[in-house]
Amino acid sequence: MSQSQRGRARFLRGVEILTTLQEAELDELELTGREISLKKKSSVWEPGDHPDRVYVVRSGVVKVQKPVDKARDITVDFYTRGQIVGEDALYLEGGRRTRAEAYDDTVLLALPRQELTRLMRRNGAFASTVALEIGRRRARMEDRLQNLLFRTADARLAGLFIDLAEDFGVRDSRGVIINLKLTHKEMAALIGATRETVSFAVLDLRKNGLILTEGRRVILLDEAGLLELRGG
Repeated sequence: MSQSQRGRARFLRGVEILTTLQEAELDELELTGREISLKKKSSVWEPGDHPDRVYVVRSGVVKVQKPVDKARDITVDFYTRGQIVGEDALYLEGGRRTRAEAYDDTVLLALPRQELTRLMRRNGAFASTVALEIGRRRARMEDRLQNLLFRTADARLAGLFIDLAEDFGVRDSRGVIINLKLTHKEMAALIGATRETVSFAVLDLRKNGLILTEGRRVILLDEAGLLELRGG
């Protein structure tokens, strides 16, 4: 086994959704996987592409969007190291319904859909883990949709920061740093608002001592206050 193969094997053994696979099954997956390096803003897939792969983020960040019309996309979510992306390939009929791009310079491990579905048929615990993860992501999107319909912009933004902190949060003496640099336009695409509305909402959260901003980085100063605002 080459050094790069050993590195991929070690990485796969640390991916949470793959922990129910046996050593031999992980070895099989590593042999069929292919590493892909992408520059920032490079396409991972486009709407209509055949869903023949599921990806694991090895480094960098992937942004997934859903087209609304010819001019607009809604940002579905961001995915970082150790996370599966494009898992809808495991049950999707027809072409992809979203688009994905490298938000930063990114390295992905592309796993064949056929190999993963074979492992799911053979390993019931793995199939259950995948189903639970898909269910968790659907529930998160339903919660976000409910927020879009029934919450103020301030509450939606508070909810977004709480969600992002789960995957990108790094705690320090001030609070939780969201280690993902977002513009106000990108925040707006995540909460269904205009850029101007997001700018005012950010000012409100800062004025109320809930967050601090440093350039494009957000620091959560009062998680309890943000949770209360999200649920209000």
